[in-house]
Amino acid sequence: MVTFVVVTGILYFGRDVLIPLALSVLLTFLLAPGVRWLERRHFPRALATTVMVAVSCCVIVGLVWVTAAQFLNFASSLPEYKNNIQNKISILRSDPEGSLGKARRTIDEIGTEIAKQEAAAATAPAPRGSPQSSRLPAPGERPVPVTIEKAQLTPFELMREVIAPLIVPLAVAGAVILFTFIMLLQREDLRDRMIRLVGQGQLNVTTQVLEEAAERVGRYLRVQLIVNVSYGLPVGIALYAIGIPNAALWGVLATALRFIPYLGAWIAAALPIALAFAISDDWSLVVWTVAVFLVLELISNNVIEPWAYGASTGMSPLAVIVAAIFWTWLWGMVGLLLAVPLTVCLVVVGRYIPQFAFLSIMLGDQPVLSLQDRLYQRLLARDLEEATELAEAHVAEHGLDALYEDVLIPVLDLAERDRHNDALSEERTRFVFDSMRTLVEDLAEPADEKAQAPAPEGAKDATKGPETPPLAPGPVTVCIVPARDEADEIVGAMLLRSLTRRNVSAELLTTHVLKTEVVDRVRELAPQVVYISALPPAAVLHASHFCKRLRPHFPQLKVVVAVWHAEGDMEKGRVKLLAAGASDVVLTLKDSIEKLPPAALVTAMQSVEPQPETPVPANLTSSAPSAT
Repeated sequence: MVTFVVVTGILYFGRDVLIPLALSVLLTFLLAPGVRWLERRHFPRALATTVMVAVSCCVIVGLVWVTAAQFLNFASSLPEYKNNIQNKISILRSDPEGSLGKARRTIDEIGTEIAKQEAAAATAPAPRGSPQSSRLPAPGERPVPVTIEKAQLTPFELMREVIAPLIVPLAVAGAVILFTFIMLLQREDLRDRMIRLVGQGQLNVTTQVLEEAAERVGRYLRVQLIVNVSYGLPVGIALYAIGIPNAALWGVLATALRFIPYLGAWIAAALPIALAFAISDDWSLVVWTVAVFLVLELISNNVIEPWAYGASTGMSPLAVIVAAIFWTWLWGMVGLLLAVPLTVCLVVVGRYIPQFAFLSIMLGDQPVLSLQDRLYQRLLARDLEEATELAEAHVAEHGLDALYEDVLIPVLDLAERDRHNDALSEERTRFVFDSMRTLVEDLAEPADEKAQAPAPEGAKDATKGPETPPLAPGPVTVCIVPARDEADEIVGAMLLRSLTRRNVSAELLTTHVLKTEVVDRVRELAPQVVYISALPPAAVLHASHFCKRLRPHFPQLKVVVAVWHAEGDMEKGRVKLLAAGASDVVLTLKDSIEKLPPAALVTAMQSVEPQPETPVPANLTSSAPSAT
């Protein structure tokens, strides 16, 4: 906060110097492509810079001159439209007996009463002995009228009265032109000095900041020019169609003034509306003129600008409004003009410099939380509805397996770590686990129904092929065993869903099955492969205990340990698990499916008409029927 106050104070009290510099930088971004274009055509650097600066000055001076001339011409022609103006003003005054007339009359009466009270208080005799009483005129004495005559100005004083108000704007304009010329002439030297000043030892970061800031500001200015032209051209055509004089001028003026956010368009609209008010005999031309600007503003703000700007600035809509208010308060109308380019530079700095990351977080348009963090936060807030919406949106865009792999498993990992660190209460833990069960059950159903929709008869005949004998070992191909607790079981349910959607028969043993009963249950099912589902922390430890329990009873059984969402180097953990009796170690759902025996996948693919999957109940103890 101290730094913010100090920097804001510097910007405010140093605005007389900083405003010309900021305007020069903006013009440099705008004119640099033109200078480079001339240089590629063998213009010397000095000549190319002079040409671009001269052209830009001529354009700005021409717009100001034409606008001032039109305003003076409009002011001089007001007497010609005196009758039209008087008629409209009389209409605005309305009927004295109408609602507006009565309201105006009431306000006038209140003002008259206040004036009478003030006059009575001023003329009341002052108390005897007060200073005012000694200055009262004697009875019958009339106050002497005093007339103040203004001395006639000398030619020198008259010149000073006219020129003095223009000195500051002309000085600022001269400073801006001079700064812009120097910046364009010495672009590379200024860039190198900036890098040496702030980026010594961090050339990569500083280069990226400068390049991205220049690219974003330049792209913003170019896109804004295109948007403004697409706004000013229809303005000129529409005003010409409804009969407003000098319609082309108003179109050009609207294009130029619209560079000022929020206010520029209505400043440009003021003169055509005033002109329509003066020259028309009725109100129809005024209404049509206002309608032209309203309709084009709505189309430009809601259709063209969102489509054209997109992510060109990298700022959130709220940041654009806040930046406009802040810089207008700091530097006035010039600050409003520079608000977006200056804030874009701050956002870029925040992206690359950790000390200023808060700027990118507060002002940028990129999500500051990953999807898994957002979903976990919604579950912690007990908002299952929004969590379901986030999950459904991810499924619609990336698929169910991607939701399991990229979102739900990391969420469970976060919950497990918080629970083991005693940062998660029992109540919240219960809600998170129950909600994850609900998401696994509900989000699997639409995808499964789509996958298991009956194919046309012709497709069945074409894909039938030779019959494959059923698998000999047992009723299921895969048995999934949680390594320890409920989180392992829920991830095992995700693996179960992924397998059954591929017509692989599988069963999940829940945590309600005692570890002493797991061996008997595996012997009863006689699967081809057993998956041990283990979620950090302590996943390797718990999974290795299970491997040691299973391997003596099933020497030939393929046991795959799935360590979900493992972080860091897993080589030591892999060695430990293999030594404990694991056949293989996988880290993702994709790898888990790839580790299935080829016979299971072939049988699943050659299954003519798989049976519909049995939904997993709340306790996740059901098994899908064999697809073979």
